[in-house]
Amino acid sequence: MILFYWIMIKKNLKKGGGAIKNFLRDNLKLELHPQKSKIISLSRGVDFVGFRNFWHHKLLRKRNINKMFLKVENYKQGEISKEEILEVFQGFNAYAKWADTYYLRKRFVKSIYSADSPLRFL
Repeated sequence: MILFYWIMIKKNLKKGGGAIKNFLRDNLKLELHPQKSKIISLSRGVDFVGFRNFWHHKLLRKRNINKMFLKVENYKQGEISKEEILEVFQGFNAYAKWADTYYLRKRFVKSIYSADSPLRFL
């Protein structure tokens, strides 16, 4: 029953897509790119402005987490100073607080302030 309902919703969305395209073309003089506009499941999340947006929460992009992880590792190896890592982390924290990242940010803080504790990535 649920699968049938999902198929009907997807068909209606595809049908309505033509009306949306016509409205955008006629009223706003815009066109949708055929490869960039598609109907996808929100369970996969939508990658937008540095976040993976789901219908009920936001996560950071993995590559941004990995970049911060590498910078913390560089700090632990003595390649960058404490002032530099705190500056970098301040920017990362301002960005990350907009997503559901409380425990991730807490782990980064713990790793920065305790030099001998290893940072384990997810």
